[in-house]
Amino acid sequence: MTDGAVQAADTRGRLLRAAAEVFDRHGFAGARLQAVCAGANVTKGALYCHFPSKEALAVALVERQSLLWRDLADQVLAGRTRPAQALVDLSYAFADRVDHDLTARVGTRLLHEGALFDRTAAGQLMGWVAVVRDVLRRADRAGELRGGLVLRHVAEQVVSGLLGAQLLSQAFSARQDLRVRLGRFWRATLPQLVVPHVLDALRFDHPPAPGPPAPRTSADVAVRSPR
Repeated sequence: MTDGAVQAADTRGRLLRAAAEVFDRHGFAGARLQAVCAGANVTKGALYCHFPSKEALAVALVERQSLLWRDLADQVLAGRTRPAQALVDLSYAFADRVDHDLTARVGTRLLHEGALFDRTAAGQLMGWVAVVRDVLRRADRAGELRGGLVLRHVAEQVVSGLLGAQLLSQAFSARQDLRVRLGRFWRATLPQLVVPHVLDALRFDHPPAPGPPAPRTSADVAVRSPR
């Protein structure tokens, strides 16, 4: 990569980070490009070299969400979790990322903006449906799903349910009860999809955080000490 390309990539990254901060504070309607330029320490001319409008900046942030779902699915599946459980864990992983990652939070918020929905929603939701369908295919190949399911239709149903849980949680509790709603959704949905012996083994709630290692006792030391 040439020096010019490196500089351009750096400028674009700084603009996206600054835009995320401005959109997070003010929303799409209240955001001003001058504030984005100030946050990125660039001129408006430099901004327009990368993004011709405020809408283009917002779309670029929203488009990162498709990549996020794919990345999170890969991470969850890499843990050798059974695919049906991975589907549940994916929803919680996304909720955690939105809570703790500025870009993910802003991208999710912007997706629901009326000014952007028509332009961005179809591509984003198609990407989410594709990720969920891939996980469902793994579950089907593993013998975890009931027979006769049309996986594309199931994937669309799952995505619509997860989006509904997010919207209701945002409206009623500023996302504070999202994980409770996700648990309710999975308890209502998975019995229709998963065979009974797999269903009995599933965890519907947020995965427990890994705890600290147990302290070593004198007995442990004695057992592990070389003879």
